[in-house]
Amino acid sequence: MARIAVIDTGTNSSRLLIAEGTGEGIREVVRQTTITRLGEGVDSRGRLSREATGRVSACVAGYAATIGELGTARSLVIATSSVRDAENGERFIAGLAASFGFEHRLLSGEEEAWLAFSGATMDVDEGVKVLLFDVGGGSTEIVAGRAEEVEFSSSMKMGCVRVRERFLRQDPASASEISAAAEYIDHQLKEEVDHTHLRDLEMVLAVAGTVTTLAAIDLGLETYQRELVHGHRLSRARVDELLSLLSGMTVAERLRIPVIEEGRADVITAGALIVSRLLAYLGIPEFTVSEHDILEGAALALAGNRL
Repeated sequence: MARIAVIDTGTNSSRLLIAEGTGEGIREVVRQTTITRLGEGVDSRGRLSREATGRVSACVAGYAATIGELGTARSLVIATSSVRDAENGERFIAGLAASFGFEHRLLSGEEEAWLAFSGATMDVDEGVKVLLFDVGGGSTEIVAGRAEEVEFSSSMKMGCVRVRERFLRQDPASASEISAAAEYIDHQLKEEVDHTHLRDLEMVLAVAGTVTTLAAIDLGLETYQRELVHGHRLSRARVDELLSLLSGMTVAERLRIPVIEEGRADVITAGALIVSRLLAYLGIPEFTVSEHDILEGAALALAGNRL
């Protein structure tokens, strides 16, 4: 079994997945996550800051040590929204990967959406029509289709870090700030999401840190447990309740919730607002949270030599 590694340098967090290809899919060996906020300030400055790239470089150095200990046939660094939007982004990610002898790939919005969909649906029957939404730090992807057949995808510039930095500047955010952010999100959805392919859905899945954190809060977890979060269902009404709760708290108060970590507490309101507006716009009453996302999608593609 070939062992591979994928490092995702996301807008809010950097993540590592080491897995083995099994012929039928992948088997997880190691998974690690670190809040690094690579996309800090990119929306306003159009550049990755020295502080942010330093955090990510230090994190990836630690991941590289783990990869070196375990050994891999291929190791790939993927980059998404914040790197796409930064004028120094591609240079940074190429240099970072080269310094450790890794491959790298700057994903387009369409590739990001496809890989997230591939990962999220890895255990879903081929004939089931799925809608997936992925609320990241810099962008939100919406994808609809069946297994490997994507019928619709959209990548929008409205991730939780971007929305928080652009609109929610008070602590806690004011009603007028939340209203302005909601208006922006609604506009993005109306401009980018075509309802034509979003009919006859049999399953709605959601991935990434915002929804997994909301699920953990809903479950009342004292410590984060992936096996409980994966497959948990959240209703639109419950998301709105959690949004109301979190938006009324300061960052310090949110940090008292056991499953909200530093680096998530300041952006969770923005993320919950995106989820709330998306569910309302698409008329979705409930969705299932998945722990399988772009990391698994990239690992599957890498193991199958499709990336």
